[in-house]
Amino acid sequence: MLDIHSHILPKMDDGSKSVDMSLEMLRSTCAQGVTTMVSTSHFYAYQEDPDRFLRRRRHAIEKLRPGIADLDLKLYYGAEVLYYPGISQSKEIRSLAIEGTSLILIEMPFEPWSEKIYDELISFQYNSNLQIILAHVERYRSLQSRKIYEMLFDQPFYFQMNAEAFTSFSSRRLALKLIDRGQLHFLGTDCHNITSRPPNMDEARKVIEKKLSPDTWRALNAEMEERFNDHMIHP
Repeated sequence: MLDIHSHILPKMDDGSKSVDMSLEMLRSTCAQGVTTMVSTSHFYAYQEDPDRFLRRRRHAIEKLRPGIADLDLKLYYGAEVLYYPGISQSKEIRSLAIEGTSLILIEMPFEPWSEKIYDELISFQYNSNLQIILAHVERYRSLQSRKIYEMLFDQPFYFQMNAEAFTSFSSRRLALKLIDRGQLHFLGTDCHNITSRPPNMDEARKVIEKKLSPDTWRALNAEMEERFNDHMIHP
């Protein structure tokens, strides 16, 4: 099972506050059957440049490394990059792709979008040779006009939903519909801590198995793993 969106590195952002908290989150993740996890700490271009972010990330990884040696879990490191005007012109942003892959997780602004935003994202994907994954697409629906939101699914991007989308009444229908349409490409927990925003992939599993079927859940996981592996960059 793959969790492609998490905030488990200690003191990188508003996620884990300590190595101990990170390890508790990771142990909970393993107990739920997750075997591959991507750490996607927040990156805000208005706060720091990619080089500084990567230095901080290396430091956090080194602090965490001794505690994860015995975990049966593959960890990859990337970033959750907040969209900003001009992102398509930034060569440095490419360094924030998920390590070893051509995938990059982009968080959209929590405000109404213009068609220019889509144009810039497409330009970024084309110029960078990266595949954009749009983070937690369920969160943007209430902020957009119907036309603009539906345009989202006509774009050449991958769509990620949080496990919470399946447990929330307001987003469950959309989440299940995207599975039916084959438009849900990745799931993530977006976990930030062990209390208010814990690892919760098992909750999504239960809803999908009940509302659709256990076979649907297994197929979704197999497709996510295959898609992730297809974007691995081999020397």
